Amino acid sequence: MNYLTIIAAVWAICAICAVFFIRGATQRKPVHVQSERERNADRSKHYGRTY
Repeated sequence: MNYLTIIAAVWAICAICAVFFIRGATQRKPVHVQSERERNADRSKHYGRTY
């Protein structure tokens, strides 16, 4: 392979690793867990239908 191709491949791998590292280090939004009261409120919107 050409010398410049090897340099480009090494830079590309470093860039991909940096992107994965930064994405893994960022905080995710916490998942909202519905309470029993919210679930019951959602059910009342369906006028008594059960699923």
